[in-house]
Amino acid sequence: MSISTNFHGLFDRDYYRRTVPDCGAVPMRHFQSRGDAEGRDPGPYFSTAFYKQTYPDWWSRGAATAVEDYLRCLAEGVERQPHPLIDPGWYRAAYPDLAGLGLDAALHFVRHGDAEGRSPSAAFDASYYARRHMPLEAGPPFRYWSEHGQRAGHRTQAGPRDATWAQLKGAATRPLIVACHDAQPAGVPILALDLAGAAIRRGWQPVFVLLRGGPLLPRFEAKGPVILAIDGHDPARMRDGLDPGVPALIVSAAAAPLAAPLAAAGNPCLVLIHEMPDYLRDHGLVAPLVAAREAGAQLVASLPRMAEGLEPLLGRVPQIRPGITLPDTPMTAFRRVRTRMRGRGPVFIGAGYADLRKGFDLFLEAALAIAGREPQARFVWLGEMNGWARDLAADAVARGLDLTTPGFVDDAPAWYRAADLYLLTSRQDPGPTTAIH
Repeated sequence: MSISTNFHGLFDRDYYRRTVPDCGAVPMRHFQSRGDAEGRDPGPYFSTAFYKQTYPDWWSRGAATAVEDYLRCLAEGVERQPHPLIDPGWYRAAYPDLAGLGLDAALHFVRHGDAEGRSPSAAFDASYYARRHMPLEAGPPFRYWSEHGQRAGHRTQAGPRDATWAQLKGAATRPLIVACHDAQPAGVPILALDLAGAAIRRGWQPVFVLLRGGPLLPRFEAKGPVILAIDGHDPARMRDGLDPGVPALIVSAAAAPLAAPLAAAGNPCLVLIHEMPDYLRDHGLVAPLVAAREAGAQLVASLPRMAEGLEPLLGRVPQIRPGITLPDTPMTAFRRVRTRMRGRGPVFIGAGYADLRKGFDLFLEAALAIAGREPQARFVWLGEMNGWARDLAADAVARGLDLTTPGFVDDAPAWYRAADLYLLTSRQDPGPTTAIH
């Protein structure tokens, strides 16, 4: 095995530049002359400090850097571990389709396995990590952990439960269960946080129950205890920690599987349905909603069109229009956004996770048509975007569309206030948070 100039993919120039900002114009040269001696990692998949501590004879083969010695060992038929969370032997055994890799197991994970969602060792569960911590479209799990999660203290595997239902006894004097499907930076989780904030101002203490995690998990934890089903907690055992009669607010039909156990445990349960019928059918949510209602939960729809569309599936579903009042938008936030939007034409705004369901292609189609008649018009889309949407956005900008895509923002109401018109194009729901704001 020859050692290539990028150490067989173990040296990542962009990663090194981010972690060593003063590395100069040639990151590889800095790493070889100084970085290795300083304990710097050449990329997300090789730990210099771990390797030198685990294999103190690393210098004996004449290698200038630890990563070079690792590759020399492979060339000589000696398998070593490049990172504490990458175990080549475990990796081969865990994936029978890779049994023939031999000594190239770790390099397979670097080049292919991480992008394929494979776990590199028993200490890093890629599927668990992605569902507990990662934003959508964030890339390979291990790389994301190395670049973001390690510093933030993210869990890499499901461990002992950090709380049991019984430990919630006495944790809240006036508890309110707020349940949601995940903590992604999207409409429903944001709505759950808004509702929890309104409840706190009214003297309630939210206890959150989530199916999965996401980047907004710290915000949930800042407002109250969080129980994650992904960590092995069974909602049916909630009675062990909370007295019957504690009200439960299920913020979306996507969290409908949580409703029946809560209602059956004696908790008055309200399920807010923001999704259109096609979405409920496509995601197998009709049966959990029926089970929730049979267990005693009350189902409500947030918009008239939803209530009409749900009737063939669920019978009559009453509508309750959202009625909370959000805090005033700080004037400084409004001014900052308005300055960014400065121009003569009207500003059209859309929001949500930009994908096919949210109709991002329809948004751009409408925007291009509007711009053809109103050349000064400007357009904003708030929210994260998948790869398909990013490609569409780049093409629209290349065609001359004045489009701003700030991604997920903390001050969404300021953007809404600074815009002139809403342009909502969702195929399956109108975006409850956008509508409420």
